[in-house]
Amino acid sequence: MSPLPSSHRLTTAFLNNLKPNPPSAKSTDYEVNLSAMKDSGLPTGVRCLVGKSGGKRFLLRYTSPVTTKKASISLGKHPETDLAILRKIAKQYRQQIIEGIDPKLERDDKSADLTMTLERFFEDVYVPLAKQTKRSWDDDVTRFKLAKSIHHVPINALTPAHLIKVQLELTSRTQGSGKPYAVATINRVLALLKTINKQAYRLLDTPFIADKVSLLKEDNVRTGYLSESELKTFIGHALEYEDRSTGAFLAMLFLTGARDKELRFRLWSEVDLHEKTLFIPHTKNGSSHIIYLTDYMVQILESVPKVTNNPYIFAGEKLGKPISPARHALKVIKAKMGLPDIPGDKANITLHSARHTVGSLLASQGVPLHDIAKQLNHSDLSSSRRYSKLTVGRRRDIGSRLSDMVSMPSLP
Repeated sequence: MSPLPSSHRLTTAFLNNLKPNPPSAKSTDYEVNLSAMKDSGLPTGVRCLVGKSGGKRFLLRYTSPVTTKKASISLGKHPETDLAILRKIAKQYRQQIIEGIDPKLERDDKSADLTMTLERFFEDVYVPLAKQTKRSWDDDVTRFKLAKSIHHVPINALTPAHLIKVQLELTSRTQGSGKPYAVATINRVLALLKTINKQAYRLLDTPFIADKVSLLKEDNVRTGYLSESELKTFIGHALEYEDRSTGAFLAMLFLTGARDKELRFRLWSEVDLHEKTLFIPHTKNGSSHIIYLTDYMVQILESVPKVTNNPYIFAGEKLGKPISPARHALKVIKAKMGLPDIPGDKANITLHSARHTVGSLLASQGVPLHDIAKQLNHSDLSSSRRYSKLTVGRRRDIGSRLSDMVSMPSLP
């Protein structure tokens, strides 16, 4: 039976003397209105619930300013929560209610943040944001899978040791093919984890640990490129390749230094042969880019067969699709040129070597670094930021250097 609180002072002794709820009672607990007691010092709505076993817990009952529905929030248990702490917590929650904040919803949100794992943060927060800003967000999904051993770690408990653990695991593990992971691959995984931590720090105020782990020194960066004479031979073989679309693609790739996907997925509607331009609406760094075509490049494009109902310049065998990555064709041409095909070797010629080739040959012609950066649509060369945009005439001049350099023969 509940005592009459208004005739009693709220003391620890009073709480100790509260009798258990009778076993025969219909309800599990009975309530004592502590706020109504003499000199309680408590805001309105504080109750003590006494169970059948004699356990006592404190609640604040209130109307949510958010949902306008009746709600309650725990204030602790007796005797673990003494009266001083009870008064402090109750007053804090009541002030939040006055300010229009539901303390239970607020606490539940913070609790969810504290228990959110790295994996859940990546899936629920990082990926949705990355889809809006990164064209290569799916690459991050693939890289994140390589850090599976720490997916379960709460996002607020991530430490430098966790990142180093992933780093060491990848260093000692091999891929499905039996080859070890390249240092560049390991660094991309670590860079992703550091970025995730920076984002969690900004959004959830989690500990910032990204600056405490350094990336590995990369000594296996691909540096393969063709010399001036090799480029001339390469272009000749490419234009003689049995699949004219694939051959023309490889020739244009090594003449422009464009990125594989950014050139392979170009549409006829993006080419202006009269103005001699090829427009790339979206590039890896998020900006658009214009390739200024030389007369020789225009000839190559004009030689590409157009396929009905296929909008792509380099049309593939599948209906309405571009060609597949030209790795096989590249391998065939390298064999004809006597160039070794050693996957993983830093001097191996790959599709990405087109960019190294253009960059290195333009540099050998005395083209300034910032101009080369503009030609290749680089966004991460700090030196390029100090200079104004190139004029169209200057861009055309730089783009024609390779065509002039290799003195191409007539197209077959």
